Amino acid sequence: MSTRRENNRFLVRFAAVSFLAILTACTHIDGPYRGKVVELETEKPIEGAVVAARWTIEPYIRPKKICDAKETITDKNGDFELPKGSCFCQPFAKIDKPLVVVFKPGYLGYPALGATQEERKAQAPGNTGNEFKKTNEYSVIKLGKPVAKEERDLTYLSIVFSDDETINKVPILLRLLNEERRNYELQEKKNTE
Repeated sequence: MSTRRENNRFLVRFAAVSFLAILTACTHIDGPYRGKVVELETEKPIEGAVVAARWTIEPYIRPKKICDAKETITDKNGDFELPKGSCFCQPFAKIDKPLVVVFKPGYLGYPALGATQEERKAQAPGNTGNEFKKTNEYSVIKLGKPVAKEERDLTYLSIVFSDDETINKVPILLRLLNEERRNYELQEKKNTE
């Protein structure tokens, strides 16, 4: 009887450890990402800019879906550390690098928006477009100031996460976007929670 009880305990422990191993192996963790946000012209640090990221997973047959979103703000030196994002893996799924936006009211956002590479480079000459590709690299993001309303509109459109799921996870970005909308008398976006 004692041997049967020990075998049952072993099986329960084995099943629990196996389940945890499978669960751990099926969680993709990406990040953290570190860097600094500075003004394009002066290279002075920008305090209070939001750095937000959204991770997506593309299952084998189904369309992409959002699996995580995180945000942080820059300190007085313009430094930031974007927390790790995690996605629960599915067999044959592809997990994308994060879509990262950097925003502060009164500045052009990151990434720059434009129909061509030349238009994007004109808006953000200090950024390569390869920032946030590797977790161990320190990224310096340079934000310029808009000189025309069209630049402000183009930048504003580039940094809005359009889905409610992401917006609900990035309240600082939502607050700053709404501050900018009030400045430009646009309709505010609401949190859906």
